[in-house]
Amino acid sequence: MPATRSLGNSKVTERSLALLAIGAGLAFSYVGRPLLVPSVVALVLAFTVHPLVAWLERRKVPHVVAALAGTLVATGLVVLLLVVLYGRIQDLASEVPAYEHRLQDVWGGVSQRFLHLRAQTQQLAPPHQPGTVRVEENVPWTALLVGTAQGALSFAAEVTMAVFVLYFALAEGPRFREKFLAQAGRDPGGRARAEAALEELHRDVSQYMWNRILLNAALGVVTWLCYAFWLDHAPVWGLTTALLHFIPYVGPAIGIVFPVLMALLQYGDVFHVLLAGGIYLGLVSLQGNVIDPVFLGRQLRLSPLVVFVGSLFFFWLWGPLGLFVAVPVLSTVRIACHYVPRLRPVADFLAA
Repeated sequence: MPATRSLGNSKVTERSLALLAIGAGLAFSYVGRPLLVPSVVALVLAFTVHPLVAWLERRKVPHVVAALAGTLVATGLVVLLLVVLYGRIQDLASEVPAYEHRLQDVWGGVSQRFLHLRAQTQQLAPPHQPGTVRVEENVPWTALLVGTAQGALSFAAEVTMAVFVLYFALAEGPRFREKFLAQAGRDPGGRARAEAALEELHRDVSQYMWNRILLNAALGVVTWLCYAFWLDHAPVWGLTTALLHFIPYVGPAIGIVFPVLMALLQYGDVFHVLLAGGIYLGLVSLQGNVIDPVFLGRQLRLSPLVVFVGSLFFFWLWGPLGLFVAVPVLSTVRIACHYVPRLRPVADFLAA
């Protein structure tokens, strides 16, 4: 009887400690997001650009030089993408006055409905006390400028951190891999499981990111071509469609707003609005239900429900960039749990 009670207490203690560890990990992930988010994004980019580094090394390029080249290529492509997107958005903003009358008509209709709803609501609300004066505060320009400067410095620091983490992940990754395998090799069969886990992790994340990039680029080009002959700023809608498809489920749902709004401003009739939305939904449905399962189904090995809920969780935890890294992080957790015998039920729960 004492042995049974001791065994039961040990299980309760073990589960309590596991819950405390999970809570502490979540708290650290939330509090340390200025450090963790750039680091995780950089690690995902390191997995993506590693095939280029390996190709350079096979061509007898020194490892440090290959890692530096991979860092410069990844950083340059991201900067180029942002510059192109910024330029297209500026072109769109410069042509907004051309849609001024259409904007006024749309805004007038929305305002009328809002005022009508507000009037109906005020009829139900109790009347204001006489003598009530509403004071409009002035804009706090000093606080606004200081906040903008602090935000810019914080963004620059996070970008710099991400670039350095990307370089060191590419340059020092093989050395830390050997250290990890040496520590895992102390247990019987531990080194074999660790090698299999690292190989699967590297293969799955790298192939997923490259296939995701290629499929999203193809979707962006097709979207551009479908809108090119009748919808203004078609390259912008193709680019935004490609970028938003890095975000599972939520991104494609947001992406439909832009071409539909453009069709409303450009034509102002129901036919073109439905045409823009129908083309977008058709392309997104084709990619989500046919193309993605063929090219990505075997790589993710994650439940769609886990991907959806996990994406929302990482958005709450780390903001918009959490949506970008949600799938690689969930895949990493599934692989790590699969090769730890005691955590294999967690991997089975996350798997498709």
